[in-house]
Amino acid sequence: MKTVGSMLQEARLQKGLTPQDVERVIKIREKYIVALEADNFAALPSPSYAKGFVRNYAEYLGLPTDAMMAFFRRQMTDVSKASLLPQGVPEPFQASWLHLTPGRFVALLISVLLVVFLFYLGNQYFRIGKAPPLTVVSPTNQEIVSSSRIAVEGQSDRDATVTINGISTIVRDDGKFYEQVAVEPGVNKITVTATSRFGKMTTVTKEVGYQP
Repeated sequence: MKTVGSMLQEARLQKGLTPQDVERVIKIREKYIVALEADNFAALPSPSYAKGFVRNYAEYLGLPTDAMMAFFRRQMTDVSKASLLPQGVPEPFQASWLHLTPGRFVALLISVLLVVFLFYLGNQYFRIGKAPPLTVVSPTNQEIVSSSRIAVEGQSDRDATVTINGISTIVRDDGKFYEQVAVEPGVNKITVTATSRFGKMTTVTKEVGYQP
C-alpha cells in the first residue's frame, strides 16, 4: 500500500536527489525530509507544519498536490493527534480517562457504595466487640454520707441498658442517667453496669459509707 512517505521517496529517487539536495532548495531540514518519507509524522513540529511540508515537498517533486494532500488527510485518520505534537508538549485530550462516561459513573457509584457498606460492616463489627463506655460521676468512691439515700449519676451509650445494684434505670437520649439509691448504715457497694445491645458489659463499683 502506497503512503505519502513512500510516494515522496520514490519521486525523489527517480530524480536522483538526496535529502540534502531537497533541503537546500525548499529549506526543509533534512531530518524532516527523512521523517516525511518514513511517514514518521510524530517527528514533525506540529500538524500544520506536517501539512505544509508535504505540500511543498510534493510541489518540488512535481507530484499532484491535491492528490497528495488527500492521501495525507486519509493517512492522518490513523495517526493520533498526540503523535503530531513536539515532544514535551502534552495533548489536552490525553487526560480523557478523567472524562466521566456512563460506564465509569456506574463503576464509580458501585465503588463508593461498596466502600460505604464495608465501612458500615466494620463499624458494626467494632461495636459488637466493644463494651459500652460507662462513667459514674456520683457518688465518689469511699464517699461518706449522712443520708439514707444517695444520688447515683453517670453517663453511657444511649442504647445501653444501665442497672444500679441489679435494678434498671432510665438512660436519656444524651446517654446520661440518674437514680436515688437507698443505703444501709456502714459500707455499701454501689454497682453500676452498662450492657450494650450486643451483650457486652462495663461495670463500675463504688463503695459508700453511711453514718446516720
